[in-house]
Order: sequence, then structure tokens, then C-alpha cells
Amino acid sequence: MQIYGYQRTGFTGTLLRVQVATTTSSFTIHGISEAKASRLKQELRAYYQGPLPRLSIQVPPHAFLDNIIAPVLLAMLCIEKNLMALSSHSILLYGTIDLSGTLTSPPPLEKELTQLCTEAGIALILSGENISPIHEYCIPCPSIASALSQLWRFALRHPGHEAPSRMASKEHTLKGDPFSGILGLYEAKQALCYAVAGELPLLFYGPPGSGKSLLLNRTKQLLPPLKGERAQEVWAIHGRKKIESPLLRLETGMSQQRLLSGNPPWASLAHGGALLVDELSDQKPKVRTALSQLLDTCKIGDYPLQCTLVAAMNGCRCANLGNPNGICRCTNAQIDQFWGQVGWPLLDRFAIAIALEPEPLLAGSVQAFHVDMEAMEHVRSLQSVRKQEGIAHLFPRYSKVMAHTQRSLRRAKLCCTLAQVIADWEGKEEVTLEIMEQAYSLYLLPKDRHYH
Repeated sequence: MQIYGYQRTGFTGTLLRVQVATTTSSFTIHGISEAKASRLKQELRAYYQGPLPRLSIQVPPHAFLDNIIAPVLLAMLCIEKNLMALSSHSILLYGTIDLSGTLTSPPPLEKELTQLCTEAGIALILSGENISPIHEYCIPCPSIASALSQLWRFALRHPGHEAPSRMASKEHTLKGDPFSGILGLYEAKQALCYAVAGELPLLFYGPPGSGKSLLLNRTKQLLPPLKGERAQEVWAIHGRKKIESPLLRLETGMSQQRLLSGNPPWASLAHGGALLVDELSDQKPKVRTALSQLLDTCKIGDYPLQCTLVAAMNGCRCANLGNPNGICRCTNAQIDQFWGQVGWPLLDRFAIAIALEPEPLLAGSVQAFHVDMEAMEHVRSLQSVRKQEGIAHLFPRYSKVMAHTQRSLRRAKLCCTLAQVIADWEGKEEVTLEIMEQAYSLYLLPKDRHYH
């Protein structure tokens, strides 16, 4: 069993880990100064019945005496009662002890405390009776003796590591949901998964507050681990081994020379990972031209560049296009001019282009969006095989879906490639007409949309 205390310093809180071990020498305290340890011993004698046992106590050096007395005292009692060996859970004693022996707790900042407990794997919180329970496994206790009694009951009911903790289930949810905290936007989340799995370029556009940057920042959690030949290429480019899937962010104002120069070139560092471009419309024209060329060649000189390009931008110059709570005063001609300045050649090279709108807070879904990372790795591994097979056999289905609308050959190839990725993601043996329609619908620019 591991005992923790809690301490707030300024605007941040930390957990104080208390380590206790039996020893043949006298009672000793490590981690703090001798003067501070002497005062802590005096305080403990006032609460501990009998002489201090032969224990070695390790406390954090930044711990304040008022915050560390209660968890140290609880740890000493657990050693005395042989409770440490009965359970392997982590316990938080949230509160301080006063002169009367009463356990009191400060008003908690639940979000911060929940995050701290999740990171430390806390299975049980013992708090003072002056606050309401923080979560399901938070037990109010009037004193240290009451806290020890509740800890006995918990350890007997939940031996080992299997504690039915809500925080543990939340941690599992966070690991299974890389989009945790992002409300709704189901189609955009799924599209980002398709883009990462197939290493396809993706564009989010919409008004400020619609979630574009949030989704961009979650790309890192979707990248599968490097394996095989791809891992060797990335290690060679970065000059070291055991590097995670790289993630590069193209900052606004970067020059074309900076993008393409260097040994290796800066952009090639994204090989095997992702390149994020926020505010695409604010990038320099030569940089946007270079990006369109890189999407075609997939290399810079002798360096490969196979990565997922994820970009975001506003829908018009005033940024209100698609905002249900704002008024866009741009004319259709001005909107076309704005997108034309971004560059139709570059826009034509995105496999996915999705418009985002601010999610209504009261109606948006808060359910977890589970991502099967094994499926992600499987689909990614199939891409080299798909490139060898080609996608020409999918053109007839694409022709039926587009209904004779004039599109470029590049658009046909990208749509068919995306449809194959979707079929692989869903475990389908072939691309059906419904999957092709889904892939076709995932590329829609403002000139093809109708805004109310």
C-alpha cells in the first residue's frame, strides 16, 4: 500500500508520497532538513500513542509540516497494524489534523484533484467530514482512527490491484479516447482517424471556436508506433534510434527556404508521422506552393516524406462563414477569392476537407470516441500493398457516385484511396458503393456547400 497526502502551493496542488520502512535503528525521517524533521517528530509524538516505532520515513522535501503530519501518521499506523502488506492500492489522505485530532479538508478543486489522482493511480480518498465526497470512492472520516478503520474495510474488500475505482475507469477511458474533452464532432474525429491510418492529407475549416485546433493537437495520440523499414528511415533521418512517431508544426511566417533547406531538410523530419499546419490561409504563398509539390512527390531531394498533413483554416476572410451565432458579410465572390488565394492546386490535393461548426454545449454528445489502435496499425500496414495493387478498379464506382460531375483525375484517385482506407478500417473485403459515397462526401469546400 502507498499513502499520499495533498498540498496546495499558490494555484497548483501536488500529491505528497510517504514512504515507510521498518528499520533496526531509531525513528528517522529523510527528505527534509534536520530542523524540520525534529519539529515533525515532536508533532507526531502528540498524536501517536506510545514511543515512536523504529521506522524510516521518506517525505518529499517540499512538503509543509501541516500537510504531511496526517499521511505520515496514517502510514505509521498501517505499518503497526500490518496493513501495508494486505493491499497494494494507492491511498490519498486528503486533509490535515488539528490539535483535537479532527481531520479537516480544504474545499477541493475537483478537476485538478481528479487529474492528480488519476496520474498517481489513487484507488481511495479519505477526507474530512467537512466536505462532500469528491467521487465514488471518497470516504469522509472525522479522525485518523476513523480513516484507519475505513482503510481496513477497503483493503479487505479490494485486495490486490482490482479496485472498482471511477478514477481508474476514467483513466481507461482517456487512454481509449484520444479526443477526450472534445464535445461532439463525430464525423471530424472519424475523418482524422481515416487520414492518419491512410497517411492522407486532411483540411478542417470553419469559424473560430469550432474545434479545428483542438482536433489538430490530438493527431499525436493517433499516430501508431514506428515499425520495420519505416522506423529505420525515421531513425536515419533523426540520427538516433527509439524515436516516437514524429510530429512537426508549421508555424505561421515560416519561409519556403526554411521548410525545404537543411541536412536533412526541416520538412523531412515529419516522415513517418504528421505535419500540422494551423491557419493555412495565413501561410506564405511560396510555402503553400511547396506543400502542394510535396504532396505530389512525397520526398525532398533524396529524403522521403511520407506523412499525414493535417491543416486548418477559417472559411472566409471575416471568419464567420458557418458560424450560427455570427453574420458572414462576405459575398460569394469574396469567399471564392479568399480560397483562390490559398491556392486551388493545393486544395485539390487534400483527400478530406470538412467544415466544422461550433458544437452546441447543451446538445453535444459527451460519449467517449473509442479508437482501435490495433485497427489503426493494421490499416497503416496495408497501405504499401494497396499502392502496389492500384485503385483503377475502383474508378467505375467513383463514376457512379460523382454523377458525371466534372472532377480532376487527382480527385478521383484521392477519393478512391480514401474509400479503400475506410473499407480496410471497417474490415470490409471490398469497397462498396456506400463506402465510395461516404468517401466522396468527406471532401466538400465552401463553393460546394450551402450555408443558411
